[in-house]
Amino acid sequence: MSGSTQECSHTGEVVIADTGPVLSGLPLRVSCYVTPQVIEEVKDAESKDLVERALASGKLLVVEPPPAFISMAKEAARRVGVERELSPADISVIALALKLSERCRVKVATDDKRLQLALVRAGFEVMGIRYRKIREARRR
Repeated sequence: MSGSTQECSHTGEVVIADTGPVLSGLPLRVSCYVTPQVIEEVKDAESKDLVERALASGKLLVVEPPPAFISMAKEAARRVGVERELSPADISVIALALKLSERCRVKVATDDKRLQLALVRAGFEVMGIRYRKIREARRR
């Protein structure tokens, strides 16, 4: 499904979800983009069923970010000092945000504070799902 169309909503906005928001059922309420690496982090049967239902409904779209954007994402994380603390799925979320921001306004749903920090420093809006989002990107 990595070839899914990359469309902006009627508001010109897209939501990209990290694993936590996917597991919370966000894609059943709001259309979201995820990467294959995020899907790979879903392990238990109940969560896999939730993902399958979201995929079948068309509210969850899986897009593989191009390698050039993975490199840019690693550099963005390195500049903030969190590259070694982020998983490959986290890096892929940043990469997808960079890619989709070429055409759309991007919001990223994640409760991961390190990922939020890298995203905010890269200029993206973040949404906390279970926990509040970070207030600002502190300098390290």
